[in-house]
Amino acid sequence: MNALEHKLKDWFLNPAVQYHDWDPALFWRARDAHDPFGELRVDAAELEVYLAAIIGAPSECYDAVNHSHNGEHFSALPRADFLTMSAHRNDLPLFTPANETLH
Repeated sequence: MNALEHKLKDWFLNPAVQYHDWDPALFWRARDAHDPFGELRVDAAELEVYLAAIIGAPSECYDAVNHSHNGEHFSALPRADFLTMSAHRNDLPLFTPANETLH
């Protein structure tokens, strides 16, 4: 698990995120029955932007997410802005899959 994945796990366990009562399986494939935080299902940078907005922390991936999705998906709204607004409205957006392929 890399540093970003550790941060995401820590942020997921933050009370502001836990308030939503989301199952880790929304974002991770379980490693085993005792560890729900295995391989990420969603793009790590997008999840970092989203969780940062929920807990009120600065996002290290904000600019990278906006740059990587520049002009994609037929939206005039930059992706990181969309994720941040979704978090503030208590919406759960559709995240980009971690490996860009659907299983």
